[in-house]
This record gives sequence, C-alpha cells and structure tokens, in this order.
Amino acid sequence: MIVLRKAVVRRKTKEVDIYVEIDLDSKGYSIETDIPFFKHMLETFAKHSCTNLKLRAYGDDEHHTIEDTAIALGKAIAKALGEKKGIKRFGHAIVPMDDALAICGLDLSGRGYFVIEGEIDENYIHFFDTLCRNSGINAHLIVKGFNKHHKIESSFKAFALAFKSAREIVDGDIVSTKGVLD
Repeated sequence: MIVLRKAVVRRKTKEVDIYVEIDLDSKGYSIETDIPFFKHMLETFAKHSCTNLKLRAYGDDEHHTIEDTAIALGKAIAKALGEKKGIKRFGHAIVPMDDALAICGLDLSGRGYFVIEGEIDENYIHFFDTLCRNSGINAHLIVKGFNKHHKIESSFKAFALAFKSAREIVDGDIVSTKGVLD
C-alpha cells in the first residue's frame, strides 16, 4: 500500500492568512509572500529539500507572517509525515556559503526542539524554533560567518538537506525501539 505523504494546512487569524500545501514525494514550489527575503528562504527550503511546496503567506507585519508560516508549515510537515513508517529518521548536512557555514543535524522524532549555536536574525531563529515545535522535528544548527544573508541562507539550505535525508523512506519499519515516533 502506497502512503501519500501530502498535507494541506490553512491558518487564518486576525493577523495573518497562511496556506500551505506540501507533498514530500514530488518536487516544485510556488511561494507567495510580500517579504522578498523570506520568499527566497522558503524557495531555498523547497528546492534543496526536494519538496513540492505551495505556500501563500500574508500578514500585518513581518514577525507575525514569519511566525505563523512556521506554525502552518510545521503542522503540514507533521501531517505529511504521518506515522513516519520506513523513514530514515535522522539527517545532517554541512553547507558552506562564501564566508558562512551552517551545520544541521535533525531527528524526525516527533519531539520538536530547536537548538542554535551562532547568530542569525531573531525572526529566523524564531521561524526555526516554531517550525520544529509544530512539526515534531528535533534540530541542532551551528552557524558561523559574517554576512547576515549568507548565514541565514546557509542555515535554510543545511536544514533542507538534512530534512530531505531524514524523511527518505528506507524500509517498512519505524526506526525506534519504542515502535513509535512521537
């Protein structure tokens, strides 16, 4: 039996209107938001994780839009992963980008937690933390460098590549001695 790893999540509040459609087993993306750099980072995530992502995110300010997008995207990822049967579970990546370097290790354990060593823009730290808590991803990110843009972009690329690896289906079992990932 083939399990479709797809999900749709809509988050509409007084502050934001977010729509996320994700397919973990196909490629492509269509991202709409009025925050150009955030759009670039979401496209980077979709491209490097080989995830089909359709996302529209509009809000009353940058903070709310980024935060609520992370909530909706995180919930969509959790929904699409389902029971996580057969996934590799763990992933890691090292991404250099000019002066910057990002190293990311993650576990699709179902226990969302985010740790960062290094500095990136506060909105993007909050994005990763919120995404991890809502998706059930445990992620550790180390970032070094000087250029703010490069540090954030290498972080998104490293996270994307680690996610691509961890969600890969390798067999039919749940990779846990407990028999569940949550």
